[in-house]
Amino acid sequence: MFYHQSLLSSSSLSSVNKKKEMDSSSDTEIIRPEDITTIRTAVEESSTSDGEQLYLSIVWYSGKIGLAYYDVDTLQINIMLDTVENDDFTLLKRAIKQIEPTAIILSSKQDDRLVKSLKQTVHEVYSSKIKTGGSEQTEMAEILQYLPNIDFSLEICKRRILSLDLPAMPKHYTDTERVLYMSSLISFDNVAMVKAIGGVIKFLEKKRIGVELEDHNVRVPVLGFKVFSLKDQMTLDDSAFSALLIFHKESHPSVYKTGTSDSGKEGLSLFGILNRCKSQMGSRMLRLWFMRPLKNLQLIKERHDAVTFFSLPRNIEVLTTLQDCMKHIRNIPRILSKMVLAQASITDWQVMYKTVYHAIYIGDICRAQRSSIAIFQKVAKSFSEDLHRIATLISKIIDFDESSTQSRFVVRPNVDADLDEKKRTYNGLPDFMTKVAREELCKLNSDITECSVIYLPHLCYLLAIPKSENMVTEEDYEIPGLDFKFLSNNMLHYKSARTKELDTLLGDTQCEIIDHETSIMHRLQNTILEHSQVIYDVMEYAAELDCLMALSTCAREFRYVRPQMVEDDIIDIQAGRHPVQEICCSQFVPNDYCSKNGEGKIKILTGPNACGKSVYLKQVALIVYMSHIGSFVPAESATIGYVDRIFTRIKSLESVSIGLSTFMLDISQMSEALTCATNRSLVMVDEFGKGTESIDGLSLLCSSLHYWQAMETFCPHILVSTHFHSIIHRQILPQTPQLKFLTLDTLHNGEDLVFLYQIVEGHTSSSYASHVAAKVGLPQEIVKRGIEVSDLLRKKQPVHRVDSESTENNFKRCQAIVSNFLELDLDNDDVEKFLKEYVLTTYKD
Repeated sequence: MFYHQSLLSSSSLSSVNKKKEMDSSSDTEIIRPEDITTIRTAVEESSTSDGEQLYLSIVWYSGKIGLAYYDVDTLQINIMLDTVENDDFTLLKRAIKQIEPTAIILSSKQDDRLVKSLKQTVHEVYSSKIKTGGSEQTEMAEILQYLPNIDFSLEICKRRILSLDLPAMPKHYTDTERVLYMSSLISFDNVAMVKAIGGVIKFLEKKRIGVELEDHNVRVPVLGFKVFSLKDQMTLDDSAFSALLIFHKESHPSVYKTGTSDSGKEGLSLFGILNRCKSQMGSRMLRLWFMRPLKNLQLIKERHDAVTFFSLPRNIEVLTTLQDCMKHIRNIPRILSKMVLAQASITDWQVMYKTVYHAIYIGDICRAQRSSIAIFQKVAKSFSEDLHRIATLISKIIDFDESSTQSRFVVRPNVDADLDEKKRTYNGLPDFMTKVAREELCKLNSDITECSVIYLPHLCYLLAIPKSENMVTEEDYEIPGLDFKFLSNNMLHYKSARTKELDTLLGDTQCEIIDHETSIMHRLQNTILEHSQVIYDVMEYAAELDCLMALSTCAREFRYVRPQMVEDDIIDIQAGRHPVQEICCSQFVPNDYCSKNGEGKIKILTGPNACGKSVYLKQVALIVYMSHIGSFVPAESATIGYVDRIFTRIKSLESVSIGLSTFMLDISQMSEALTCATNRSLVMVDEFGKGTESIDGLSLLCSSLHYWQAMETFCPHILVSTHFHSIIHRQILPQTPQLKFLTLDTLHNGEDLVFLYQIVEGHTSSSYASHVAAKVGLPQEIVKRGIEVSDLLRKKQPVHRVDSESTENNFKRCQAIVSNFLELDLDNDDVEKFLKEYVLTTYKD
C-alpha cells in the first residue's frame, strides 16, 4: 500500500528508514525491493477509512485519450493504451466513474472542451462528496489539479519514465539497457499515454505524496506498470489491430496529398468490408465500435438481437426503407454550432430540414416494430414531438425556392403581417417609381428628355439622368433643385425633394425586409437550439441504427451466424472462416477451434510453410473480436465466453519512438502477453523465436509455454504456430490435458505436396521448405543442393563443397599433406624442402 501523510506517522516509518541504502551513483535514496513489504505493512497498520487514493493524469492528444493513474494500494501506475476519443468524451466519463480518482491531473493548456466536460463529470461523480460547508468541504479546484504544459512534453515525459528505479530492474543496467527494459513494459508509441504517465510522475514528485515526512532526496516509490481497461471494454493494442488487418489505410497516390489527414482511404481490411453504413455519422460510430470492442454481454446481446432482426427475410423491406432514410441524415451538430454564431447558410437550413424530416420517418418506422429491440426503444423514446415541431416551423417559415434564388434566408408569405406589407410595398415599387419619374421629368428643363427613379439599398431613392455631351466638368452636373450624388455608367444620380420624401415615407425597404427576415431567422434558430438535445439524440441513435443495419447487411451477404455469448471461459468455433481471406479466395476451407479447461487451452500448431497457419491464427482472433463488437461471425456456429484482451505476436511493428530491433519488438510483445494475460485473454503467437539463434528461440518459446502451463485453470487461450519441431520430438514440454498439438493436413506423394488446409490433431516432422521453394520457381539445382545439405546436417555429417569437379581430389591431397606433416620430425627433417615438395606444389596445381 502506498503511504500518504494522512495515513502514515513518522514513528511507523522508523523501521523503513533503517533499511534504506544510498545508491552509489547518486545522492538519491532508493527503496530496495526488500523494503516494500515493510512499507506496505506500515501503511496498512496506519491506514484509515478514507478509501483508495488514486491520482489520475489525463491527456487528450491528436484525437486520442491517454490515461495513467497511481494506485496508493499497489504502488503501481495503471495505464490505458491510447484510445480514440471524440469531443463528447463518453469514454473519459466512463473511466472517471470507474476509477473515481482522488485528484485529476491536467495540463494548464489542455483543450477547453475537455476541461468543461471534466467539470461536469466531476460534479456528477462527486456530488455526494462535495459539501457546502464545514471542514470536510471538497472543492472542485482540489480535484482538478493543473501542471504547466511543459511538464507534459513528450521527451521530458520519456526521460521521467526512464529515470524510474523499479525494484525489478537490476541496478547495474546501462542507459541502453534501461530503455530496452522500459520498452518491454510500456509502448512508447502511445504518445498520449506516455504524456499522461509523465504528468502523474511529476505530480507525485511535486506534492511528495506519501513521503512528506521524508527528506527531499527520498523518491516516491513505483513498483511497476499495469495496463487496465474499462470494465466493459476489451483491449487491443496497435500491433493487434495491424496484425489482424482490422484497419488498413492506403496512401493517396499523389505525393502532394501524402501526409495530410485525408491522404488515404480504407483498403482491404475487416473494417473496409463491414462498413456498409449509409451516413458519415454511422461510419464514424462503427469505427469507434471497432476500436472499442465490448466485454458487456448485455450490450453485445442487444446488438446481436438487432442484427438478427434486420437479417430476417421478412424484415428486408424495413431495412431497405431505413437505409434509404439514413442517406439523408447529415452532421447536424456542425450546423448547430454555426447557428450559435448566426453563420448558418441556406444550404445548412436545407440539410437541417431534410435530416429532421427523415428522422421523423425513421422514428415512425421504429415505433411500428418489435419493442424488444433495444435500438427501436431508444429511437421511439428519443425521437419525440420536438422533431415534428422543428420540421413544421422550418417548412412553414422558410421559402427554400426563393432562398436558393436570392442566396439568403427568405420567409414565406403569411408568416408575419408587417413583413408581408413591406414586401408588397417593395414589389410595387417599379410601377410607383415610373409614375414618380414621369412627374419629376415634367419639372426638369426641356433639355433633359428622360429620367428615372431608382432604388439602391442604403442610398434609398435616387433620380437618374443620362449625361449629355455638354456636361464636361463637375460644375456642369449641377441642376437647380437637385443635389448631385455621383456619376456611374454615364448616369448622373441626384436627390430631389420627391426622392427625399420617398426616403421618409418608404425608407430603405429592402434592408428593412432583410433585417425583418433576419430577426425571424434568429427566433427560429433560438427555438431549434432550445430543442437541440433531441437533435443530438437523433444523431447518436441514427448512427447506432446505421451501424447495426450495416452489420446485418454483411451477415446476410457473407453468410455469418450469430455467436452464442456466454459467461463460461470457452471459445468453441465450428467451421470458422477468415472474414477477409475468404473474399480473396475462390474456395476457403473452414476449420474448427475449441479452447476450454480440460479440452486444451494451449494449442501448438505445426505444418509446412505456406500451408495456412498464420491465416488460421488470425481467423480465430478475428472471429472472437467480431463477436465482441456485436457482429455475426463467419462460422457454422460459435460459442464464445467474453475475452478481456487479445494479444498478438504475429507482426513486428517498427518503433519510431524507441530504436528496437525486430527481435526486441517480438520479445516485448511476448513479455506483455506473459505479464498481463489472464484466463480470459486470447494469445496468438506466430513463429516466435525465428529472429534469433534457433536454440535460443526454442528455449524462450518453451519457457513461455511452460509458464502458461503452470497456471493450470488460470491459463489464457493460447494458439502458437511454430517450425520448432524439437518441441514435439524431444518432448520438451510436459504432456498435460491443457496442451494439444495441431497440424494442417497435407498429401505427400513422392515429390508432390498438396495442401488440404484442414486442421487435424497431431504434428508434422518437416516444414517441407524445399517443396515450397520449388513451387515459387527457385532453380532446381539450388533446391536439390538444399535437400542434400539438410540431410547431411540432420545426420551430423560433414558438408563438402560442390563448386568444382576436383573437390574430391583436393580433399584427398589435403589429407595426404596433413598425414605427412604429422609424421615430420621438426628437429631433423628439412621443413623448407617439405613445403616446396608438398604445400607449394599443391597451391601451384
